[in-house]
Amino acid sequence: MTKLYHYTECGLDYIYLKDGFRYHETPYGKGVSFDDPDGLHDAIARTVLAMPRQLKGQEVRFLRSMLGVSQTSLATAIGTTRPSVARWEGDADKNIPGTADRALRMFYALQALGHKETNRLVNRLQDMDEAEHTKAVFTDTGDGWKRAA
Repeated sequence: MTKLYHYTECGLDYIYLKDGFRYHETPYGKGVSFDDPDGLHDAIARTVLAMPRQLKGQEVRFLRSMLGVSQTSLATAIGTTRPSVARWEGDADKNIPGTADRALRMFYALQALGHKETNRLVNRLQDMDEAEHTKAVFTDTGDGWKRAA
């Protein structure tokens, strides 16, 4: 019998891999690599979306990371607040409210299916997140400090 790999790297505590992974030695000890991690995460996301129960905090965090948006941007997209999203993600095993559950599932599904307007919104939210976290780099010009170009 093949030993299952407990795939906690995705942030979900109930995912196991039957195959598609390899152990190898690294300079730091034993490592593991995965075949097609993007495809694996897509399959996990589709499974999460199809679950016949309310989403839990760990699944919110997983889906948000798959969308590549911040807590603030996800909150904007599904009509809630950043503290609500943070609270859900902080309690991995607690169900999120029903309306937020349905909104997140629809939002993710539309994006995953290539819905143009949803994709534009996700891209806009990612751009806003990136702009919000842009580094301000300064240089000493000899005539004082100035923002670098």
